[in-house]
Amino acid sequence: MGYLRRALGPGGWLPLATLVLLLASPALAGRPLTTEDTGTLDPGKVELELGVDYSRDGSAEAWLLPHGPSLNVGLLPRVEVTIGTAFILLSPEREPPRAGFGDSLVGLKGRFLDEGPATPALLAAVTVRLPTGDQGRGLGEKEVDIQALAVASKMFGPVTLTANAGYTFVTRDRDRDVVNLNASVEVGVTRAWSVVGEVVSALTTNHRSDHHVVLRAGTVYALSERVRLDAAVGFGVTRASPDALLTVGVTITFG
Repeated sequence: MGYLRRALGPGGWLPLATLVLLLASPALAGRPLTTEDTGTLDPGKVELELGVDYSRDGSAEAWLLPHGPSLNVGLLPRVEVTIGTAFILLSPEREPPRAGFGDSLVGLKGRFLDEGPATPALLAAVTVRLPTGDQGRGLGEKEVDIQALAVASKMFGPVTLTANAGYTFVTRDRDRDVVNLNASVEVGVTRAWSVVGEVVSALTTNHRSDHHVVLRAGTVYALSERVRLDAAVGFGVTRASPDALLTVGVTITFG
């Protein structure tokens, strides 16, 4: 989950590997979205997230097979920790295919204000990208990225609106720091089925790189109180963004 996510260079197959890991389904946000929400697990509860993700940028392609496992654990009331990774299959332009585990994400989030009749829920989140992937083979990046994120959400009947604002510190090259601005909408159609949409952006802080902006729409279906299925499609709207993204997955709750 997203997505230290957004410290990416322009063009080429190496950024695509990072993009599909970090823009497809971030380590902290609820599947299938990248936008972080204000929900947290109760203490002692555990969520397991698994998915399959695909990204295409020109003739270059990347798969996460699987995307995960990601584990979300409720530590304290309103406090949740997450750890996740992915197995990446790359088919770069003018390069031989390669496969292996990518970088890992570790995150902590805490809700410090519950939603009220006239006020939104507020949450703060910190996520760290760890360089566990093979940089030489294009499966990861060196050093770490650190993302700080502020989150607000408000329900209006069956509709939930969520907004994120944050900053990603790219320690290997501070010129690659990005501002993160995300927004999502979730509409409950029935008790079990909802439709979702979002805009995810990583805005560069220098003039040598292009912004990354992705639009995504999807659906979530609850098979039971413990099992949720999801799917989403997305596309990039800037030159540096991937052309297309696809994700399907499942979330299982224990405890």
